[in-house]
Amino acid sequence: MVKACRTAGENAIIPSMQLVKQAMETEFFRGISAEEVENLLYRLNGVRKSFKKGETIVHAGFKADRMMVIVSGKLRVYEETSEARPVLVREIGAGEVLGLWILHVPSISCWPGTVIAAEACTLISLDIAAARRVLAAPDAHVAQLAVNISQILAHELFSFWRKLMVMDGGTIESRVEIYLSELDNEAGHVGQVTVPFDRERMAEYFGVSRPALSRALGHMRDRGLITWHKNVFQIKF
Repeated sequence: MVKACRTAGENAIIPSMQLVKQAMETEFFRGISAEEVENLLYRLNGVRKSFKKGETIVHAGFKADRMMVIVSGKLRVYEETSEARPVLVREIGAGEVLGLWILHVPSISCWPGTVIAAEACTLISLDIAAARRVLAAPDAHVAQLAVNISQILAHELFSFWRKLMVMDGGTIESRVEIYLSELDNEAGHVGQVTVPFDRERMAEYFGVSRPALSRALGHMRDRGLITWHKNVFQIKF
């Protein structure tokens, strides 16, 4: 249980037009004019943040007062568990938003998990309290912002639902089968899916060691359930 919150520092604000251009390329600000985006960034105290691969973006326990729109790169969200190995909750990339759900849950004051830069990344950090005030306004461009947020949240909820489905599998093989089946459903039941993780990240996603995952995949292959080449899996169940 988190006892106290700590606050992470912010980087300096970059030139306005550069920030506006980067913001307009994201789903968060889709359909909003440059002038309106500039106004929103000012009202939301928007700043640019850059991280190198492997850097920690937020720790579990940091004060959750900023959300971050991902301009480029990928982040990995880990859940701290009672076991020694943190579980990879999800990997998020350009166009997605870190901490968007906190915007709608004021009772959450600290980050529940730790977020690491999976590769060099650029983020636009926005003030959550300011965002709540902005969304209460009746402006037309705010209405478009609300629509964008709803669409992004729907995608995030689906990702979390899939994660819960996977972790409900009792064995590693069951988790792999559920996960690959869900990816196949999204692809239209073509019997071939591309896993967006390498083996190390895939093991983290399932909450197991890499050797344990390799053994499970090998057993499933021997039973004729799957074959693969790198990250492309052929499903035969």
